[in-house]
Amino acid sequence: WKNGSDGAGYSSLIPFDLGGERMMAVFPKDHFVVRRMKDGSEVGRIPWKTSYGVNAATPVISGNRIFISSGYGYGCALLEVSADGVKEVWRNKNMRNHVNSCVVWQGCIFGFDDSELKCLDYKTGEVKWGTKAFGKGSLTLADGKLILYGQTGKLATAQPSPDGYKEISSVQILAGKDTWAVPVLANGRLYCRSLEKMVCLDVKGP
Repeated sequence: WKNGSDGAGYSSLIPFDLGGERMMAVFPKDHFVVRRMKDGSEVGRIPWKTSYGVNAATPVISGNRIFISSGYGYGCALLEVSADGVKEVWRNKNMRNHVNSCVVWQGCIFGFDDSELKCLDYKTGEVKWGTKAFGKGSLTLADGKLILYGQTGKLATAQPSPDGYKEISSVQILAGKDTWAVPVLANGRLYCRSLEKMVCLDVKGP
């Protein structure tokens, strides 16, 4: 099948289930769209037009709710999807993901609001805390811990808490700038890269 005529975006398509039916969350240039996988038919859409048409962060799906965010001062929203369409739960400018997505953990959203690491309340979008210790960066979540990677090669782990930034460990793993790529954890090894180099760390533990 072929369906839709939206301009291409940067974000990856994400599949999910809704009411026993396979769906996909699509984040093209000027809208957020939900389509049925079986035929591409549209379930619903929300206008989302940024200054440069850059919707780069992948949507974060939890049940029938989807968190989306874009940089360049645009903002974020929590959306609710049903068979009748897509509606906004809330929208604000508290999280403006430039290139990397957030993670959701125990009622909180953790991510980089441009160059500030922040924690938002999932239900309301309220800011719980923020720190500029990393500049612009990326993060992932594993074994109940945040793995954080800053724009100048700083790597850290932290406890994902709504009560403040709680660092467990940190190390300057690479030099350079614009180290925005998400750290990848696989088979007990952590892979990080800069614009010029890549490093593999053994993090299996004792």
